[in-house]
Amino acid sequence: MNSLVNIEEYDDLAISICPNGTQGEVLELGGLVIVLPAQPPKKQIQGYKDPVHMQMWKRSPMPEELSRIRSMDEWSEMPREFRQKFSTYIEEEFRRRREGFWFFNYGVPTYITGRHYMMLQWTKLDVGYPNFLQFQKNIFVHLAACEADPRCIGQLYTKCRRSGYTNICSSVLLDEATQVKDKLLGIQSKTGKDAQENIFMKKVVQMFRHYPFFFKPIQDGTTNPRMELAFREPSKRITKKNKTTQTGEALNTVINWKNTTNNAYDGEKLHILYLDEAGKWEKPTDIRDAWRIQRTCLIVGRRIVGKALVGSTVNPMDKGGKQYKALWKDSDPSERNANGRTRTGLYRLFIPAYDSLEGFFDLYGNPVVENPDKVLDGLDGDSIFQGSKTFLKNERESLKDDPSELNEIIRQFPFTEDEAFRDSIEGSLFNIGKIYEQVQFNDELFPDPVVRGNFVWKEGVQDTEVIFKPDAQGRFHISWMPPKELQNLKKFDRNKRIAPNAELGVGGVDSYDLDATVDGRGSKGALHLYNKFHMEHPSNMFVLEYASRPPLAKIFYEDCLMAAVFYGYPLLIENNKYGIARHFESRNYDGYLMDRPRHLTSSNAIVKTKTKGIPSNSQDVIQAHAHAIEAYIHDHVGIHRDTGEYGKMYFNRTLEDWIGFKIDNRTKYDLSISSGLCLLASQKVKQKKKESNFSEAKFFRRYKPIS
Repeated sequence: MNSLVNIEEYDDLAISICPNGTQGEVLELGGLVIVLPAQPPKKQIQGYKDPVHMQMWKRSPMPEELSRIRSMDEWSEMPREFRQKFSTYIEEEFRRRREGFWFFNYGVPTYITGRHYMMLQWTKLDVGYPNFLQFQKNIFVHLAACEADPRCIGQLYTKCRRSGYTNICSSVLLDEATQVKDKLLGIQSKTGKDAQENIFMKKVVQMFRHYPFFFKPIQDGTTNPRMELAFREPSKRITKKNKTTQTGEALNTVINWKNTTNNAYDGEKLHILYLDEAGKWEKPTDIRDAWRIQRTCLIVGRRIVGKALVGSTVNPMDKGGKQYKALWKDSDPSERNANGRTRTGLYRLFIPAYDSLEGFFDLYGNPVVENPDKVLDGLDGDSIFQGSKTFLKNERESLKDDPSELNEIIRQFPFTEDEAFRDSIEGSLFNIGKIYEQVQFNDELFPDPVVRGNFVWKEGVQDTEVIFKPDAQGRFHISWMPPKELQNLKKFDRNKRIAPNAELGVGGVDSYDLDATVDGRGSKGALHLYNKFHMEHPSNMFVLEYASRPPLAKIFYEDCLMAAVFYGYPLLIENNKYGIARHFESRNYDGYLMDRPRHLTSSNAIVKTKTKGIPSNSQDVIQAHAHAIEAYIHDHVGIHRDTGEYGKMYFNRTLEDWIGFKIDNRTKYDLSISSGLCLLASQKVKQKKKESNFSEAKFFRRYKPIS
């Protein structure tokens, strides 16, 4: 069956998840266009005769007579009439397992996949059989699309706490292993102990023990295995009197677990791989490195032969979160290579915490997100007075005076992807709480105050006039432009062209000299422009952000030059980056490069000549640079505690760069370097008062006041 189909309203290929090839409702989920099976006649949908308020998921218990059967051996020994009586029932369960199931849910025809049906109907948990929950339906539908799409290697799900993903994945492993031949299904978690005890033994094995006999293949080993669940012919001594304890052909399929190492399954051919808590894997294990190796176990040549289930809440960045975030970034289905795959091969999925929060589901499994008009009966038996979003906002509000705790609860119960990947405040150089306040504020702004585009010379002729051209893929991010009369001004000092608007703003550049690096990556060139305090124009705010690495360094240099000319701002550079200084000099624009500011010169240093830029390795400069960013965040980022107003720092890339900034490893944070240079360049030089040998009395005549 060709699972990829064209839908007229969509540019991207849609993924059909119907095993029989029918096409019904189309929905968008996690960046995928998914086609559900065609809806059957109403009479074939469970609950069509029930009153609307009674239409909901209802598990159907196995017929009592059939529930007494424990194995296929017992079944084969039952009278023919007995087997004929229940054969139709068993065949229908196999059909539902394969094709999925339809039921009315408060008047709405609702489809669940075969795997979802197996979890709800036949997968017993420690608290009993699970309830139908709408957000889990979406997880299963997304997973079905990942399995059906020949371009996809698996699902990557970023979740909040206690969303039941471990139960889902354990159920999927068991469902698949009990129906395929000659396959290996693997499990890894943040530790080997977690994989063995919390997933394999407590979940998978226990689920299998409660499976109905007709879904249980021949099993080798004990009823409570610790290392593997093996569906193969039981081992036995070879004697004349040997008899098999079970009839039928063995599947020769195994579910096992491995310790948490990067190459745990290296060399194996996997059918399903479950990577649990991938956002919590800590050194020396790197989830990115582990996935690079493990994905090869799911691919033979160009053909994908297995699928991965990867899910997690996210640890702080220095405890596995950074690596997981990189995995997430490279799993965006909107960014594919020429083979139609994402960089990881995975498709990512995020569901907000308010859609999956325990205690906020009505009787039909729908999340109660907003405050209800009346008290509702909850699925857990409790009444629901308020919506999940209100509840979580109240929790956040109660912690507003404790930035660390507030940040933690936001990270564990995120509303957005960005919140899920928040870093821990503990040990941070800057006030991350204020930064995240600003990020969240920026995300909610409409329209977006930031415009993307590129600067070009008018008609391609250098040294004429710089023009800004909006472009959704442009290298420049801009939140404010000077008025027309201040653009492209010219000013000269002793026949040298200098920045005409130096009193209005400044710039900072983190440059590079090499066109390419050995690994093909390298750091990006970064540029910021900043408005100083001014009575007529926006003050104390960054107005331009640039972070890119064009194929040639001179393209970056010219980009910086054009931005400086357009705004008329001088630029502060690091004086160990010679390329940009030489470029400006060769183009007769070295007057746009700032000399080393007097206040950034060590008191012990002897500077005989003016030097362009500042040293990057000076401890005085490094400390002043970090302090400048720290002070700016305190004064101009997030909510101002006195006024209640938000700052005007609209560049989220820079804000996120500040979050991870490490003073002992500055080279990785291009945007932090350039933004800090801006702030250093904007600082006023405090002039020392000259000491005088003359007394005040020599210059001022004193008079007595007239009474």
